[in-house]
Amino acid sequence: MSLSHIMNPIPADWALATTHIASEYVCRQFCANIGVLPKVLPPPELNVVLLMACSTLTRTLADAYCNPVTINLDMVRYSEALQMQEKGLKPGREEFLLARYPPDCEIILERPAVVLDKFGLIVLWYLPGAIDDAIQNNMLVATMMMSSLLGKSIARSSANNTWCTHQSNFQPSENGLTPGCINLSPAWFLQGLPAPQFHPEVSAALKSDDAPSLCWAIRRLATLVAAALRVMHSGLYWSSLTTQMGLGVWADARQLEKMGNCLRGWASVFTVLTVMCNWYSPLHRDALSRAQWFDIMTSVGGYAPARMKMPNIGIEIAYNTGVMAGTSGRIVRHGVDRVNSDRVVWIWYMRDDVHQFIDVPRGDYSQYKSVVTNALYYT
Repeated sequence: MSLSHIMNPIPADWALATTHIASEYVCRQFCANIGVLPKVLPPPELNVVLLMACSTLTRTLADAYCNPVTINLDMVRYSEALQMQEKGLKPGREEFLLARYPPDCEIILERPAVVLDKFGLIVLWYLPGAIDDAIQNNMLVATMMMSSLLGKSIARSSANNTWCTHQSNFQPSENGLTPGCINLSPAWFLQGLPAPQFHPEVSAALKSDDAPSLCWAIRRLATLVAAALRVMHSGLYWSSLTTQMGLGVWADARQLEKMGNCLRGWASVFTVLTVMCNWYSPLHRDALSRAQWFDIMTSVGGYAPARMKMPNIGIEIAYNTGVMAGTSGRIVRHGVDRVNSDRVVWIWYMRDDVHQFIDVPRGDYSQYKSVVTNALYYT
């Protein structure tokens, strides 16, 4: 069976057009791997490197889906207990939440799995080995291209809420990588004015002369991550795809050529990519995300085995190079200890104000029982 008959809703000159083809392929192959659809022929629009990466991802997604792990958590009730800008940095507050919602066991995950709350809502997709060697190499090369921006990002003082970029949270590299933490976005804008305006000065991607080449360098991983989201959370995938297209219409209507060009070159359905190099990750939450959404974390490097801790849900995962993990960063408090060598992390997430501005439904929680149903419905 071929995918050539599927109508692509994305204009051909957008990078998202290829992303959408890849997402359809991964979704159908996932269904084939778990036995509910026949296998499909690879689409000719995808090159060999991306096809191999999609195959690796698809197998890992299927392995995770067939290994559900249920924990004693009510995601909806827990999210309602969180405050508006809950960053997870206050020990006293976290002790209170742990006492009120204690995990009933401690689980260490080392093979692909889907973690569910007690009502079958998906808390975490854990996909070790989901990123193949070629894509890992792309990540490292692209990160080196960002050296100038990464170096400028480190703060020397603790003022202005710079805890995530403070110099104390970074370690030097022995292999030529520049420590730092930057945000890349094709459409980072603020809503502080009555009429929202695009502000390129707050986007590291748009300030750089290398922005076009950086966008090109990250396309393969961006495509892979979007394809993973297509399986993990179909509703969020489609609402985010609609948001990106809506931003393009908005930019064109206001003759924002620079923003429009960046949107056409942006291969991800996520509106923001954070690139972190050699960053020690204290336990924290992602305050700007929504409880129903997934952030997707991807990590590569030459470091020895590491673990990501998620104490409020009683989970630790082996966080080795090539891992992909999708979870509600708003609900799950997470962090990684220092490692003994270079660790590059790319985190993909949404900005709620962008969805709000385009007026796209945010999407509900992802349910385990609906993963296959949604995949079949949308293909």
